[in-house]
Amino acid sequence: MMTVLRQVLQTFEQASAPLSLAQMARDLQVEPAILDDMIAYWVRKGKLREVTEAGCDSCGLKGDCCSPIVKLPRRYELAADDAPGKPPCCCG
Repeated sequence: MMTVLRQVLQTFEQASAPLSLAQMARDLQVEPAILDDMIAYWVRKGKLREVTEAGCDSCGLKGDCCSPIVKLPRRYELAADDAPGKPPCCCG
């Protein structure tokens, strides 16, 4: 039997895009506050990272797409071992 904590990490391993806390809480039927703690655990362990939209310089729009006026929900993704730590461009 898989623990919910391990199921959280497995969900990210199978995801093709960053996931939001609200979306995962619904899918896994877990309270958002509890899920937030589980995600924080995996972030501390270096398995996940928060995806931020600010600061990308991959596209020609730069600030137009990367500095949203509305605060977007936090999203997370699997932290690849070879990832340079730079967030992906939101224009992708």
